[in-house]
Amino acid sequence: MVLILYNIFFTLFLSLYVPYCFVRGLFRKRFRRMLAERLGSIPNLRGRRPVWIHAASVGEVICSVPLVRKIKEEFPQALLLLTTMTQTGNSTARQLLPEAEVISFFPLDHPFTVRRAIGRIGPRLLLLAETELWPNLLRTCGKEQIPVFLFNGRISKKSLKGYLFFKSLFGDALKFITLFLMQTEGDRGRIVEIGASPGRVKVMGNLKFDQALPSVTRGGEETMARSLGLRGEEILLIAGSTHAGEEEVLLDLFKELRSIVPNLFLFLAPRHLDRLEEVEKIIKKEGLPWTRKSALSTDREQPVETTARVPPVILLDTLGELMRFYSLGTLVFVGGSLVPVGGHNPLEPLAFKKCVLFGPYMFNFSEISRRLIESGGAVQVDGKETLLFQMKSLLTNEKRRREIGEKGYRFLQKHRGATEKTFEEIKPFLQTE
Repeated sequence: MVLILYNIFFTLFLSLYVPYCFVRGLFRKRFRRMLAERLGSIPNLRGRRPVWIHAASVGEVICSVPLVRKIKEEFPQALLLLTTMTQTGNSTARQLLPEAEVISFFPLDHPFTVRRAIGRIGPRLLLLAETELWPNLLRTCGKEQIPVFLFNGRISKKSLKGYLFFKSLFGDALKFITLFLMQTEGDRGRIVEIGASPGRVKVMGNLKFDQALPSVTRGGEETMARSLGLRGEEILLIAGSTHAGEEEVLLDLFKELRSIVPNLFLFLAPRHLDRLEEVEKIIKKEGLPWTRKSALSTDREQPVETTARVPPVILLDTLGELMRFYSLGTLVFVGGSLVPVGGHNPLEPLAFKKCVLFGPYMFNFSEISRRLIESGGAVQVDGKETLLFQMKSLLTNEKRRREIGEKGYRFLQKHRGATEKTFEEIKPFLQTE
């Protein structure tokens, strides 16, 4: 009965979604392609038996990178299809994963679209990243005897309530998943509570620890600094992956901090680039000079005196560059954590031994953030006032900054290895023809 209601809801959703995308597709070609693929018109791979990896958005794509590369390294002849839900996830996959021969949009979870997509794909197996539990997809894979793995699986305490409310829907669908490869014991317990068989649930660790650590030389840092019009000696506060409600707080704190540290610059990177105009209005309202990163020179040597002409706020308006720019930071704030979004990956700046701060809302990375705090490798604040206090303290105490950065880096290195364990569980299913 619940599944019937779920499908009725999706049918009503499609009756609104399809005309919306069709109208937008009249003006933007990418919407036409997205609509077709989301309705199941994925490239026809039937007979080629691809490995289908689904990673919903940017975070899931990034966590999939080490596993996808490992599969391609060990099975170079395997055809890899990667699907995403979002446009930014799709763009990120095209940048980071040349190993995936086909990149497409994920079909909507309606019986018609799912059957159509699976009929065109004919996958050898399906790998779902993190929390992609789609009832019709799982049921159809079960009927077609397609092995399904949930890898880097996580269920937050917040999302658990929703799954338990619809337990009859999700619990029944979970029986079609071959193995649940979860991040932590807590995730293991929560997926079992929803309905997974305990014998099919294993703890692997977090693949995000295994992402390729960027290597930026001193010369590379100097080049990046010049691309921002800086000399490389400035004190740079990087606010990465910020959300609505955070920029106002950070800009207000930045004004106060700059009265103490005159050579302080703010590198502001909104999580979603479609918010750039909204963020620009906030910066103007705060009365701070600013520029987009793309407006700065990137192809010539900058004279030393240029620094005086660079505005104190630099807005990152390009995709895929934030992680490299972390190497320039003095302090790094992880966005999505001052507002109840759930935070973002705090591990990326640790690769550069940077001092990391985040707010109270880290429930999407609860286990990582808790262990990171316990190790002394990051600073968590409970709101605006404590964030200001900690930033003042850290900006004026280089020794403490370095100690936190070193501890964070050691924490990152200690927890690597989930990719190998996950691959060993999947490997027997890759070997079958």
